Amino acid sequence: MYVERRRAPRVEVLGRMHGQIVSSNAPMSVREVSLGGLSFSSAVLFPIGEVHEFRLTLGDDSAVLLRGRIVRAEERIGDDGATVYITGVQFIDEEDSGEAPGMGDLIGKMT
Repeated sequence: MYVERRRAPRVEVLGRMHGQIVSSNAPMSVREVSLGGLSFSSAVLFPIGEVHEFRLTLGDDSAVLLRGRIVRAEERIGDDGATVYITGVQFIDEEDSGEAPGMGDLIGKMT
């Protein structure tokens, strides 16, 4: 039996949010977000445990800069035959409140 461990529900982004991994200046395709983390796809494998800064931007140019730890990475083959990595991130902050600062505002604009 599957047990849901997430503290906050996920929101499907469906192209409404753009993401960038700041440390490597690499683009990413944001798949889903929540107050506690995100899922993205990219052509790059990010090792589990690494911490990165992520810039998430909506179409109206509202943005937030967040830190997160890679908690999951899965290799898949896309429809075009190219390798793509689906990566799960848990947001972290100095207060460790479980919610990323500013993320609630960004998610609110999408719903």
